[in-house]
Amino acid sequence: MGSNVLPSRSSQATRNLTILAICLPTLLVFWPSLKTAILLALHDDRYLQIVLAPLVCSFLIFRQRTEVFSQARYSPRAGIPPLSLAMLLGIVSLYRDPGSTGTGLLVTVFAIVLVWMAAFVLCYGVQSFRAGLYPLCCMFLMIPLPPSWMDRIAAGFQHGSAGVSYGLLRLSGIPVLRRGMVFSLPGLDLEVAPECSGIRSSLALLMIAIVAGYVCLRSGWARSALILLTVPIVLFKNAVRIVAISTLGAYVDRAFLDGPFHHQYGGLLFSVVGVTLFVLVLAGLQKIERRRPRPTVVQS
Repeated sequence: MGSNVLPSRSSQATRNLTILAICLPTLLVFWPSLKTAILLALHDDRYLQIVLAPLVCSFLIFRQRTEVFSQARYSPRAGIPPLSLAMLLGIVSLYRDPGSTGTGLLVTVFAIVLVWMAAFVLCYGVQSFRAGLYPLCCMFLMIPLPPSWMDRIAAGFQHGSAGVSYGLLRLSGIPVLRRGMVFSLPGLDLEVAPECSGIRSSLALLMIAIVAGYVCLRSGWARSALILLTVPIVLFKNAVRIVAISTLGAYVDRAFLDGPFHHQYGGLLFSVVGVTLFVLVLAGLQKIERRRPRPTVVQS
């Protein structure tokens, strides 16, 4: 038995060294683009997922390492062609856009992710790639969307939060008129600013949903549902914050609009609403999964 374990560990170590030998040079070749992406993440909260994605991917693969690497084997036929194409794409993108900005940075980082995935297939095989597909797909979150795209996403969250806020105000019986992003309450006009879009909290909740879905749920549809439902959760949380602050400003004290409750403590306080909804959704999906019968395997 001991003679079988040692070669297995030795071959695994060899595969690990091989993938490092492939991936480390890409860090050197594409370092200017990676550095730009990392600096973007450190200076703009909308891109924080760039540095979080590799950490989440590594954590999830390590957690499921037995399942992922149980049938690991070299697969040059499946790995070398996409690896070559990904390297070619990355080099061409660097040549066309040496500064790696905007769409050029998107294409370059996309090529880097493809190189790493192809290297994974080459060193560990298709079966391991399928077993680790969910964590590996997290690497696509490294790809930085151009600022104009992020602005459109933030605008969508801004308009969505305003729409849900207006509905909550109407349901609560508070007299309100809406003109675009401007709400008119008794004695008070306020605007739902782009800062109220909740794009940062939605990205944070997205990363949590990716990890929680993989750890706590077992089916693809449930994991997908949890990730997709982060959008309405964030919109509702933003709406509760907007309604609460606007109501307090209109009926209690205008200081609630510009004071620390709005700009410093409000985000943390109302994040409890989002976390509570998220936990309830996760628990509901777990309950549905337990009720659904597992497929039976018929042996002939």
